[in-house]
Amino acid sequence: MTARPEARAASDPLPPGSRAGDRLELVLIDTVPAADRDDLLAAARALRLGPGQDAFVPPAADVVDAALVDPDRHLLVARAAGGAVVALGVLHPGGAPDEVVALLGGTAPADVVLFRGFLVDVAAQGAGVGSRVTALLPGAVADLARVRRRATPYAVLVLTVNDRNAAGRRAYARAGLTDRGAYLGGSAGPQRVMARSLHRY
Repeated sequence: MTARPEARAASDPLPPGSRAGDRLELVLIDTVPAADRDDLLAAARALRLGPGQDAFVPPAADVVDAALVDPDRHLLVARAAGGAVVALGVLHPGGAPDEVVALLGGTAPADVVLFRGFLVDVAAQGAGVGSRVTALLPGAVADLARVRRRATPYAVLVLTVNDRNAAGRRAYARAGLTDRGAYLGGSAGPQRVMARSLHRY
């Protein structure tokens, strides 16, 4: 694998009175020194889903393994204060299905980053982790553009969320993503396409 330049971790401070989920750091795995990467990957693989959540996302180990064999999928982890890995996701430039890209107002597929395979460890759920991770994603996508040496920033961050996953839809909406319409190509039934412009990043 070609060495890639270091990118800063997207993070923000913990304001007084905030919940644990409000202080997180997003780390792109392929910017991490090799000596530390195995520990982060092991922690990511060990994340556990809550009851019934396997209907919406694969097990963490499957998400990690799929990303490691696809050079266009970039793993990221969310670390809480103290360094514990509490969430996992994948940034996939150019990975959005054509039906999803068609809902994005003419944006070229290569300018779209799909966020996929997102899960929060069951022990960290209910603390605002999902909303905070999603709010930090534009910064992580900007870092990814630098890692991939893109001449221009990515234009849109997009994800799909199952119609039945009301908590997920609320978390994404709180983080600034808007509903762009229905996507019927999901393996677990109808999805909603949610997206956010990245032009200011």
